[in-house]
Amino acid sequence: MIQRIQTLFLLSASALLFSMFFGVMAYTPQESVKYTSVSALLILNIVSFALAFFSIFLYRHRMIQIRVCIYNSIILLGFQGWVLWLFFTRPEGTAFTVTAVFPVVAAILSFLAMRYIARDEAMVRSTSRLRK
Repeated sequence: MIQRIQTLFLLSASALLFSMFFGVMAYTPQESVKYTSVSALLILNIVSFALAFFSIFLYRHRMIQIRVCIYNSIILLGFQGWVLWLFFTRPEGTAFTVTAVFPVVAAILSFLAMRYIARDEAMVRSTSRLRK
């Protein structure tokens, strides 16, 4: 399980999403805004983290793992869209941190994992076709 590159991609995406629970999204002169303080961002973070971490253990069911990775990438792109909307409608003097780009990085990692999972599935199907 750990020796596959797609597992490392999914594990690193999970680590990025887990670090967002404790990270600060933006700073204003008066306060700092965390991801956990906005309920929609918290829900999206929980769902995307759970899907990324859960898909690591679906290595025996590659087609389901591919679907979960696709759904997770779509959710992460929506998450990034929400953060971008917050960025463009921010009050004056607000600075976003580097953790604001973690959802798109996790989406790219999830997409790369999906590509390697599909490559493994194609290899397994080709070898099973030769056995018949």
